[in-house]
Amino acid sequence: MTPKPYERFLSLAFCWGEILLELDDEFRIAFAGGLTEALFGKAPEALRGCDILEQFASSTRTLLRAALVRARLGGRIQDLYVAFSRHDRHEQICQIAGYHTRNEVGDGRFFLAVKLMPNAYFDQAVGGADGFADAESFCDMANEALSRRREARLTLISIPDLQTLFGELSRGEQRSIRLAIGSFLGAHTLDDARPGTMGLGKYGFIHDDGADVDAIRDELAALLGTVARGQSLDVRAATIAGHERIHPDDLAKGIVFAINQFKESAAEGLTLSALNANFAGFAEEAVKTVTLFRDTIGRSNFSIVFQPIVSLDDGGIHHYEVLSRFSGRFGESPYRYICFAEETGLIADFDFSVVQKTVAWLETHGRNTGHRFAVNMSGQSLVNPAYRQRMDDLLRHKPWLKDRLMVELTESSRVEDLHAADLYIQHLRGRGVPVCLDDFGAGAASFNYLSAMAVDVVKLDGTAIDNTIGSLRGRAFMKAMGSFCRALGVQTIGEMIDTPDKVAFLKDCDIDFAQGFLFGKALPNPAAAAAFAPA
Repeated sequence: MTPKPYERFLSLAFCWGEILLELDDEFRIAFAGGLTEALFGKAPEALRGCDILEQFASSTRTLLRAALVRARLGGRIQDLYVAFSRHDRHEQICQIAGYHTRNEVGDGRFFLAVKLMPNAYFDQAVGGADGFADAESFCDMANEALSRRREARLTLISIPDLQTLFGELSRGEQRSIRLAIGSFLGAHTLDDARPGTMGLGKYGFIHDDGADVDAIRDELAALLGTVARGQSLDVRAATIAGHERIHPDDLAKGIVFAINQFKESAAEGLTLSALNANFAGFAEEAVKTVTLFRDTIGRSNFSIVFQPIVSLDDGGIHHYEVLSRFSGRFGESPYRYICFAEETGLIADFDFSVVQKTVAWLETHGRNTGHRFAVNMSGQSLVNPAYRQRMDDLLRHKPWLKDRLMVELTESSRVEDLHAADLYIQHLRGRGVPVCLDDFGAGAASFNYLSAMAVDVVKLDGTAIDNTIGSLRGRAFMKAMGSFCRALGVQTIGEMIDTPDKVAFLKDCDIDFAQGFLFGKALPNPAAAAAFAPA
């Protein structure tokens, strides 16, 4: 016998979940099917006419109500995870999916499928973030939503006391709270997005402009009170909106800036009130910063200084590293704004601007100087086609640069395709431009980079040197690193060298060169910088 359409629909739906529910607009169960006894302790027919919300504990009830209300407004329920206390008092993780529809006379119906997830496999199935997108993926989703949809909004949620609370809870209780936060924010999130996490107690979600953020914040606080042993948690929220006068590229950079400020705010010890007050200005501050930094690059409105790298064998200058210095607002911290350029995609333009300024300095002050000058090239610049083309054009039009320029690769951890990166590095070396790999030894991946990319010099991370100088194991590690590089024909530089003891350590480890205040500060005149080198 051929199954009826409704029966076929039920059969297909059961392929996804173990329980199927049809609700009316008042959340009453009109149909139930499947393994309802396992979850509710009731047969399917016994559930008909019951309020679905009354079948769940208070914390899950709040989550499900929010999801149903959202679905009734046109959204879908997807990846709603809840921790449910079964009739036998055992915890059951459930995943709920569904949608809302109306018939020809306007009667509303919810159709839900419930999947009973084995608790032992839950962490593997959902991941450590319990369904959240990580910060980078969330930035991408926020950029896409706010630039494409005028009604889209980004709200950041701060729960600063969560870290302290988690220290007092069991792993199961911690999981229930993470589930509650993720599912609750997911219920208010636009259909094509997921909530994001920037660390414990720091979250974000993308929603439309009709969402009542204050009410959502208060509901989340109340929900947390039901799953956190009755403790009251302070929840703060701030919303960022796109603007038709802001270029999509600037908006994207602004969102990255805002989220990174948000991630770092707790470490800076901001109070809750200050944190909330600062949120409102993030987007405006970010766009202003992007505009100012772009203008700084365009006008070359920064200066360069030179720090010597000296030979540990004879004390002679091997080359100079070119560093940038900002004035005015950017004078607060050059490192901070270079990081900003890396985070917002402006670093390739900035890197090449430094190259241009260095070349102009050489042309003005004598390109016949006997030293090379190392300019930084971010991992992002390395894979940027426009940067590569501009660098190639410069080397073609000024062939004398092959005797004066070096490239120091920074942020190599952001290079994903090491083979493609190595092809361009070898292209530069083939043009006579040596390449240095920065921050070697800062992480286990350093050896992968060195094995995949042939370079001329590696710069040993200053922090790694500090961490190894005081122990026999550390000294053995650094000596092995020096021998490893020497066997590959790669020269080595120790950075952040400011004491004679560090010099002796580097010499004992067969390191070739050193950089640091002991040998010279970064100054506008290389000759003056060299004057700091000890006799």
